[in-house]
Amino acid sequence: MLNIGECVIYGSHGLCRVNDILVPSFLERGKEKEYYQMVSAVDAGSVLYVPVDGAEDKIRDVIGTDDAESLIDEIVETPLLELPEGKKAEPAIMEVIKRNLTDEMMSLVKSLRRIKAVREAEGKKFAALNEKYLNMAEKLLYTELAFSLKTEKDDIKTRVIDELSHLSLETA
Repeated sequence: MLNIGECVIYGSHGLCRVNDILVPSFLERGKEKEYYQMVSAVDAGSVLYVPVDGAEDKIRDVIGTDDAESLIDEIVETPLLELPEGKKAEPAIMEVIKRNLTDEMMSLVKSLRRIKAVREAEGKKFAALNEKYLNMAEKLLYTELAFSLKTEKDDIKTRVIDELSHLSLETA
């Protein structure tokens, strides 16, 4: 069971702090059960109610400091995801976002940023749908890494983009 004040990753909602453990008033009489009341760090002001029973399947610990540093420092070794072209990529991208595992999220960010750089180098536009998913993935990933490294999300974004800028656009 989680404790009040504890920070965890809750699926695709990302970093959340347990604000309270309670039986919400919106439940039907006779169907009362305990819920975690969580406040999202990703979507400011967003309050989530998560049933205590079964929550462990959807919640994971925040990445540790050393692992967060390694994830950024070793971005060169992070594999690119094999994403189909256009709208066909959407289900694959959504699966990664839904699982919200840091190594997969870094692969997704790296892959989408690479696609964006290649498209720009070719004088083409980056698809709006890909831009949406890149922003979503970065928001989730950078919020968690910033929390782990006790820094700001923008500092993490700057570090990641700087590391990625050294990589070749050539296909392997």
